[in-house]
Amino acid sequence: MNRRSIHVASLVLLLLGVLSLAAQAAEQGRLTGGKRYTIPEWFKQSFLELADDASEAAEVDKHVMLYMHLDECPYCEAVLRESIVGSEYSPWLREHFDAIAINVRGDREVVYSEEVTATEKELAQLLDVRQTPAVIFLDGQNRQVMRVDGYRTPVEFKRVLDYIDSKSYLKMDFASFVAKTASGPSYALRPHPSFAETYDLSGDGPLMVLFEDAWCHGCDLLHDTLLADPEVNALLEKMTVVRLDAESENSITDPSGRKTTPKAWIRELGMDARPAFLLYADGKEQVRIKGVLRHWHFTTALRYVAEGRHVEYATLRDFSQAFRQQQLNAGMTVDLGRQ
Repeated sequence: MNRRSIHVASLVLLLLGVLSLAAQAAEQGRLTGGKRYTIPEWFKQSFLELADDASEAAEVDKHVMLYMHLDECPYCEAVLRESIVGSEYSPWLREHFDAIAINVRGDREVVYSEEVTATEKELAQLLDVRQTPAVIFLDGQNRQVMRVDGYRTPVEFKRVLDYIDSKSYLKMDFASFVAKTASGPSYALRPHPSFAETYDLSGDGPLMVLFEDAWCHGCDLLHDTLLADPEVNALLEKMTVVRLDAESENSITDPSGRKTTPKAWIRELGMDARPAFLLYADGKEQVRIKGVLRHWHFTTALRYVAEGRHVEYATLRDFSQAFRQQQLNAGMTVDLGRQ
């Protein structure tokens, strides 16, 4: 083979390599569903010395509302758009709360307390922020009086604001406040084919416990979307699924074998969201979910337990990141925004 032939052959191999890389790149899946948003200008421009912020708010009978958010988080965008900015009570919220934004991936220094000074992302880790937005309310002594994780409907978010603004946290828990102040039941517990008729939750198999109640404003959304989805139902078939009325005082056996009631158990857990989920495997709690997730996050959580992925991955976050990359590498579209 002469020099010209070798040169042509090299060019052909190079071109084939480029085409191969291009084909691989074309096969790579897409990550979609992120939502861009802007923090409102009226949020407080804080020096992030939170004890000072809390004291200043209390002087005018306000509370501090820490809005811990993640860039392009669809839940953060929805809560901002639907409840904080776009709701009919938004002007009232501005008058009664000092809202401060904290980016859970940010690098600004936050003086959270006398004992804790950390960057925004370090603080998010210290506070174990797993669902965003995480909305933390502080009283005048810089004490956390309530924390709301993840998406809440505008009605549910207003209930939280009323609970904090009225200082009802000094007298009762949030569930009792809702039952006392709500205009009436807003939800009738709906059936589902996967719900098991059992009150003994002990055992080692994959288990999902769903808590609902008569004031659950997000439960219809749950049933109309996630619980009606074929992929979700295929995963639920691999688990024991038990739905409990969070206000029930009927006797049950919890996963540890202890006798209790749904009402007592969920209050011990400190889970104030409805719906609320507990996912168990091997007799241990693996995942805790507050509120209604989007399809991707919900199915990933179910898969983590139903398919035994908790054995391979120490945390749901580890599995979610790995599984998402596997899907993208396989040319799949991962839609984080789909309900």
